[in-house]
Amino acid sequence: MGVTDREYRKAFYRAVNLHQGAHMMTEEEQFERYYVPVYAHDDGPAGPDLVKEMATAIDFTVGGSVQLLSGYRGAGKTTELMRLRRDLDRDAYVPVYMDIEDYLNTELPLDGGSLLIALAAGFVDNCEEAAVPRQRLVARMKTFLDRLDIRGEADAAASAGPVGLDIKATLRDDESFRARVAKALESNRKAFKKEMHTFFQEVVAAMPSGKTPVFIVDSIDHYRGRAAVFNEVRDSVESVFSTYSSELALPGMHVIYTVPIYAKPTGWEGQIWPVLNVKVQERSGGDCREGMDLLRQVLVRRAPDGDLKRLLGDQDDRVIRASGGLFRELFRLVSALLLKDGALPVSTGDIDQVERQQRSYAAAGLTEEQWDILRTVRQTGQLRVPRERTSEAWTLQALGYVLRYRNGVVDWYGVHPLLDKLLDEA
Repeated sequence: MGVTDREYRKAFYRAVNLHQGAHMMTEEEQFERYYVPVYAHDDGPAGPDLVKEMATAIDFTVGGSVQLLSGYRGAGKTTELMRLRRDLDRDAYVPVYMDIEDYLNTELPLDGGSLLIALAAGFVDNCEEAAVPRQRLVARMKTFLDRLDIRGEADAAASAGPVGLDIKATLRDDESFRARVAKALESNRKAFKKEMHTFFQEVVAAMPSGKTPVFIVDSIDHYRGRAAVFNEVRDSVESVFSTYSSELALPGMHVIYTVPIYAKPTGWEGQIWPVLNVKVQERSGGDCREGMDLLRQVLVRRAPDGDLKRLLGDQDDRVIRASGGLFRELFRLVSALLLKDGALPVSTGDIDQVERQQRSYAAAGLTEEQWDILRTVRQTGQLRVPRERTSEAWTLQALGYVLRYRNGVVDWYGVHPLLDKLLDEA
């Protein structure tokens, strides 16, 4: 006897919402069960295989390197970083992954001092694979903070247990601690950098068998802030990566930072790799069949028994097209459809309702200036605006309402499909 519609919906819903619930799959389990090689073809709709190129850059660089991975939220950066961790030569490298949102509030402007302290704490917290005795790293972390005279209230919990857990809470919740860190950096940047790099040099020296750490710092791309402070948050990210580029190049290791699609740090000398949305439409307006097929494979891998038709019937192209080629948007649409209580496959009325809900959410709060930019993008296929409208344009791109598609040699821009239908009315 086959599974009921409700059981099918439940299993499918959990497969597209892997980070919810008490039991979450390991990264290895996620990769084995669900990964689709969207970058298998260099000239494909997702672009070149950036993970392969990043791994090559690491292998070719003596000592250490620093790279930026930029892109839209929901474009699949974290998934590709998981693949990088998996593909690294473990005889030569030790991957260490941290999520910056565990340490800093991405709704607030980024400050250099807090980021640098978070990197040290995050490395200590997440270096299980490095096989370095934890207490040795904790002791080094305490020494680092003591030399800068900023440990303060972090001291008690650091003495009692994992230092990073205390610093997580302190960085996120204690404004006075962040102020002391900022003061220490501003008053003597040279000493701050020396102490920080000394900490990481000692950590690298403690690596087993002389292996080199590959430190992956994820979720800096989540720095966007709400509308009222977007400009301040955007400027802070670009300023930190422009001003503290030498501090962020950690000695003796390879570092990868994920940054927002809008980030263009002045004078940045390292590689910046862009992860864009999968191309689901051609510039002429027709479907990009190869991109549509890739995203269909992504859904098929998650559907119970690979049966996507049971949910969508012959409407799979419509749903994929409406995602704009962003994985997160695709999963959001499918999740909303799975929560409907009618017979399967879902009706066109159900899809109409879900699209209307998502479209209303996206359109809420857009300014007349932003609608003008969207109209221009649709007409020209480019994102070119006067200087005074730069912040509105970057906001639209950060939200995924303006998408960037690969088209041979020259990329082009398009409006998110759900908003495109409103442009004639706005």
